[in-house]
Amino acid sequence: RSVTSRLHARSRCAGHDSGRARGSSARTAAMSCAAMAATAAAVPAAAKVTSRRRGRRIFVGTRGNVETGPAFPSRAGRRCAARGGSVAASAGDGVEDTSERNDADASGSDSAPSDDAADAAVASFPAEIRALVADGADAALRAMDARLALAMRGEAADAADDDEASAREQAAKFAEAEDQAVQIVRCLKSSGSLRGFGAARLVPRRDYALSELKLNDIEAEKLLAPTESTISGLRDAASKTLLALAFAWVFAAHPDGRTVAGALAVFGGALATDQIAFGGGVEALALDTAAQRLSPAYVSRLRLHEAAHFLVAYLMGILPKGYTLSSLDAFEKYGALNVQAGCAFCDGEFQRETRLGKIGSASLGRFSCVALAGIGMEYVAYGYAEGGVSDVRQLDGMLRALAFSQKKSDSEVRWAVLNVITILRRHESVVRALADAMARGATVGACVRLIEEKLGEDI
Repeated sequence: RSVTSRLHARSRCAGHDSGRARGSSARTAAMSCAAMAATAAAVPAAAKVTSRRRGRRIFVGTRGNVETGPAFPSRAGRRCAARGGSVAASAGDGVEDTSERNDADASGSDSAPSDDAADAAVASFPAEIRALVADGADAALRAMDARLALAMRGEAADAADDDEASAREQAAKFAEAEDQAVQIVRCLKSSGSLRGFGAARLVPRRDYALSELKLNDIEAEKLLAPTESTISGLRDAASKTLLALAFAWVFAAHPDGRTVAGALAVFGGALATDQIAFGGGVEALALDTAAQRLSPAYVSRLRLHEAAHFLVAYLMGILPKGYTLSSLDAFEKYGALNVQAGCAFCDGEFQRETRLGKIGSASLGRFSCVALAGIGMEYVAYGYAEGGVSDVRQLDGMLRALAFSQKKSDSEVRWAVLNVITILRRHESVVRALADAMARGATVGACVRLIEEKLGEDI
């Protein structure tokens, strides 16, 4: 069975004896730092345990507080603080343990860099990038948008180019534009113009039990088993309607057998062509367009889902390249079928690690968190996830490709779930504002400006 199905299936039989935290707000508060029920009384409220390796503070609070961080037993919390930089899900042959390097980066980001350090960091970028940043953040972000627009043309590029050399040249141009966009954002970050990029405060790397998810008011079976009820409901309704129309036509027109067989052959041929040639894209386009017109709840959920992908990626240090909020939008802009909505990301570094067969633990963690961000926001906002089946399958496929054992896969998924829910509960208002901006068609640069304006002190 898949990693995520094993995880939420086991959640139904585990943790029955553990307490369950109920915070002041299940959707707007950040993740609970509660102790386990058996040891919570021994941990003083808002006690602070310092991680020696990470240079960060891990806040251990009481069960009633859902705003300070992850829940863990006091003894386990002390062990976690002592080894805050360890990587629990890095034993696959294709995963490189980069915890020491990541700890150094994380501890360095806790305090604002000095002017000299910032100048030195900016000086490491190419002169063209420094010149763009020198014109100000707004001008730099506009330049970034221009490069991302070019890079997104690569997402829509047809592999039907007859000239292979020309195709390689175009791909190189798109990749260069993407790389320059990433460098602009990193240079803005180094200069102090952007606070949020890559600055997410993460929970420590360790094995989390299902009971700890429950203490943080997270029910894995409701989050990791999304069901497309709106789309599936429309599909069922359309099937029944077509069947009723077919019977009505037969009873009203009394066609002969040859006519009925011809109509069935045409209809079946159209469905088969769609499934074989377009992967069911025409059907997906029709169903999503109908859902967009008929269900405001579906539209709202979808926007929050994609805004969460965007925000979590940005806070994890991955620049979004572009986004769509409907199948029709994706088809009109990029000629893509079988896409309800989605975000594209500047993931060149991750792709290079994948080609080399050595994926760093930090890269895997970022990938896991971004993949689960959409269903995480649906869970935060509605109490269960409806969309995001493909996100879960994508993460499951990645862990399988890395030959992770069941234990390591479960550990990676639970850690990512805790991170995602923590971030989204902490920044739910930012996600909602971002969803509204994306619905208006805001550029990536405009979305970045909005995120930076809305972020609080605790990122």
